[in-house]
Amino acid sequence: MDSNRLQQLLTQYFENTITREDCEELLAYLDDGDPEGVSGAIDRAFQKRSFAALRFDPERKDTIYNQLIAEIRQRQAVSSQQLPAHKFSIAPWLKVAALLIAAVTVGFLLYQATGTGFGVSPEVSENKNEITLPEHNEATLTLADGSTILLNDSSGGVLARELGVEIRKDADGSIFYEARGGDVVEAALKYNTFSTPKGSTYRILLPDGTKVWMNTASSIRYPVMFTGAERSISLIGEAYFEVAPDASKPFKVEANGSVIQVLGTHFNVSAYADEQQTTTTLLEGAVNVSNSGNMVTLKPNQQAVVDILTGAIRQSAANVRSAVAWKDGYFRFDDESIEEIIDKVSRWYDIEAVEYRGEFNERFSGTFQRSKNVSQLFSNLEKLAPIQFEIKERRVVIMR
Repeated sequence: MDSNRLQQLLTQYFENTITREDCEELLAYLDDGDPEGVSGAIDRAFQKRSFAALRFDPERKDTIYNQLIAEIRQRQAVSSQQLPAHKFSIAPWLKVAALLIAAVTVGFLLYQATGTGFGVSPEVSENKNEITLPEHNEATLTLADGSTILLNDSSGGVLARELGVEIRKDADGSIFYEARGGDVVEAALKYNTFSTPKGSTYRILLPDGTKVWMNTASSIRYPVMFTGAERSISLIGEAYFEVAPDASKPFKVEANGSVIQVLGTHFNVSAYADEQQTTTTLLEGAVNVSNSGNMVTLKPNQQAVVDILTGAIRQSAANVRSAVAWKDGYFRFDDESIEEIIDKVSRWYDIEAVEYRGEFNERFSGTFQRSKNVSQLFSNLEKLAPIQFEIKERRVVIMR
């Protein structure tokens, strides 16, 4: 597809004049074409007279481009995975468009429908009937003696010393452990606990060099030093791991009664206490997942779902994009009910209660960038189905 054609299709989409056939052509190009080729076409599309009334600032234009490219690259990386059938209650051509743009929060995050075109969505005002994320990521480090460090309150540099190991905060805010040579003391294991509250993610470098990205409302417990024949930690919530290879010391994650064992690999574990299953998704390498005498070995792009009550393990192909979307700042929904979506969203935003008025049979697929205000996400969903959200002092009402 030449650049003029790409520009034409993008313009038609944003102006809401694209046909189903043309929208499918655009989606096919974004799946298989050169991601960098999108940049110039978007620039030229926004320079067209028809976009003058939208008053895009450079930051929003860059956001659109970056999110489009991110989605394209995710699709290319997991080209063998097919999204579930979409069941949005909208016109057939818009189903395709929703996968293209709503999946990366462009059309439904930045615009609202206004007749035959799109206008800029008004900024959401701050008021008591809004639920927002914290301004900065937060985390708590609990040391072996029970003392705690609130990372937002601490400056960079050395946070603490235990067993001759220095716990430091890097310039980018991440936490890492550094052994100080001969100062390291061989002693009984001492454990630290690293926790994130609702609405925050954080990255930590474990004493062995393993990188861990912590999702919202999660915690890990690990020794200040890894001694003995294995490296064992425990997880509540969700985390993404890039394990430092060490053939002599297998790395183990204990989560809700399951054990995930690896030597060196990249994988995601979701093990929230309020869920009935623990899900391990493998991106690279190999892992063994075991529970109650059952065990499976995962290959890349596979997933193991453990039933917490029975210990049964279901192994299947994984939707990797969905599993790790949180790490890149997105909500990703794959053929999910409104109840399932609200459960995910409530882990991020401080929603105290949810009331459903009516029956809701719609199922949603798509990717939405996390935004400061939950009302922006709700506004996106309202455009996909005949539902309405209302926020009343941290209580959410969902209506037909």
